[in-house]
Amino acid sequence: MPRLNQTTAWKFFVDWCHKRGLKPLPANPWTVAAYARWCETHHRYQTIVNIVKAIAKEHMRKSRKRPDRHPLVTRTLNLIAQRQEEQEIDKTQAAALFREEDFTAAPPAKAETEAEATAASRVQREVQTRTQDAAQGIRRALRATPKLVSRRPSMT
Repeated sequence: MPRLNQTTAWKFFVDWCHKRGLKPLPANPWTVAAYARWCETHHRYQTIVNIVKAIAKEHMRKSRKRPDRHPLVTRTLNLIAQRQEEQEIDKTQAAALFREEDFTAAPPAKAETEAEATAASRVQREVQTRTQDAAQGIRRALRATPKLVSRRPSMT
């Protein structure tokens, strides 16, 4: 979408409402909140806030109602802001391919290396046994139903 000024933001809102059979003026707060959620996939938070302000300004000019002040709309805008912050945090965390400690830490002690070697050999043995079992046609699968266990009689 092109850069949105107030008139184009209002026109986009009216078009969106007409495509869905909704009334743009006076708009129900649910309609404004739904449009803000729809805009979430297309715009950043501040642009969405400006769009809602443009809708509110048009409502003030023509009907004196302010759907932007309705609790549903304010909660929706807060939710969009929170989601955008979480996405930005996730992007910064995902940008780091390696941990900093991998490059700055001292080489591991001998005991750690031996423990890692034993764990690796245990895993390797398990993989070998599973491969051999599969070659022999032995199936080991999880049960679809739990195994029945008999209960001992209580000693009361």
